[in-house]
Amino acid sequence: MYDRDAILRVHASAIRGGASTHYSPQEIEAWVAFPAPEGHEAELRSGHVFVAEEGGHILGYGRFDTDSGEVEATYVLPEAQGRGVGKALLAESEARARRAGFDSIHVSASLNAVAFYARAGFEPQVERLYKLPGGLHLECMFMLKRLDAPSSGRRAG
Repeated sequence: MYDRDAILRVHASAIRGGASTHYSPQEIEAWVAFPAPEGHEAELRSGHVFVAEEGGHILGYGRFDTDSGEVEATYVLPEAQGRGVGKALLAESEARARRAGFDSIHVSASLNAVAFYARAGFEPQVERLYKLPGGLHLECMFMLKRLDAPSSGRRAG
């Protein structure tokens, strides 16, 4: 299992470092606090989480749900952005999706991440609100990416 505290640092740093152009300080802090550390523990035990490391330090992490076909997270430390870390994490999500038999995957992208996912081939579908504890909501963009050509036995994400 990965180091929960390192994952929490990546989570908080990535949000605080990249979301201020699209979200209020209150929204950012509510997002940073969700899920609570105990929720991160459960995610780590789920097997859905994977990391990008360099020299034993976690630079970013991803989370892909093999039941729903959802890219649940792609977070990279601000100082590691622009080095292909996010792209590598997203490639891992796509590889897991293919192994699980999906012909498409989806993400509820934060507004600051829409361009990242668009560059990776995701297409915007519809705006959504992502509910956070405390009654706050984050505006997000539901995005979809088709993977390989559909074949029998495959499922849509």
